[in-house]
Amino acid sequence: MPHAQPTTGLRFDVLVNILPAEADIPSLQSYTTRDGGTLSYRYYACHHYASHNHASHRATQQAAPSTLLVLLHGSSASSHYLAPMAEYLATSVGFDVITPDLRGHGPNPAKRGDVDYIGQLEDDVADLIEHAKREHAPYERVVIGGHSSGGGLALRFAAGKQASHLAGVVLLAPFLAYNAATVRKKAGWAKPNLWRILPLALLNQMNVTRFNHWPVLHFNLPLAYRTGSETLRYTYRMMESFGTADYKADLANIRAPILVLVGDRDEAFYAKQFEPTIHLHAAQSEFEFIAGVSHLDIVVNTTAAQRIALWAETHGL
Repeated sequence: MPHAQPTTGLRFDVLVNILPAEADIPSLQSYTTRDGGTLSYRYYACHHYASHNHASHRATQQAAPSTLLVLLHGSSASSHYLAPMAEYLATSVGFDVITPDLRGHGPNPAKRGDVDYIGQLEDDVADLIEHAKREHAPYERVVIGGHSSGGGLALRFAAGKQASHLAGVVLLAPFLAYNAATVRKKAGWAKPNLWRILPLALLNQMNVTRFNHWPVLHFNLPLAYRTGSETLRYTYRMMESFGTADYKADLANIRAPILVLVGDRDEAFYAKQFEPTIHLHAAQSEFEFIAGVSHLDIVVNTTAAQRIALWAETHGL
């Protein structure tokens, strides 16, 4: 007898016994954004060279790792659940890894589920990279990565103003677009309010943005998995910022190597559709299905982390 599809569309239980406690991962640090705001991130220093402290603890600048990986969390979440992946990559690959709590997310955001303007998340990530270069190490190479909606944001970022400055892109079960062939239309996780989204999209085409603060997207997170740091709804401007507006054009604009990993049991996406959907627009992309892995546990899966390590070594990262 087939198993019923979870009402949330995602199996949160796979993370319960795997995620480390808050006290066992790097504490949140802060950086200042171009608008004068303060946002948070976790810093996983490459274990070959330093502790989790400031870069001044390194023996010399020459010993510092030359590659920074900025890894972005998915919708509703925070940096916490990326800890196992970040720790592995810092330990085994030699990356410094940064996992931000994106604006509107995390324990105490100024405006939960909201940004000030469409595109602000990209600006925040760019500011974080500059902060990391000043405070942690003068990185020669920067890799952007993301899981789920964070993968969509990584794709958007990699195709934008930073395109020529990135050495690689890592997409973990990325959200491309609501109408992409990869998306299961009734996965049950995100609930869009189309009665608001469609009129707001038309208004934005006419440069009318005064209603972009309206909530338009809600997330079906079971009560048992709520901690108080989740973000259960997005405004229109957050929804538009947290992903690519045109994934085909964005993919075509990226020249850096791209690695796409997806579990063959992904509940949100059709795993086999990623290669034909992405490769058509980005011939330099590489793909791998991770056996027995669902949408969420790809970020805690050792095989997925090892595949990233192999890809990084192949491309000299």
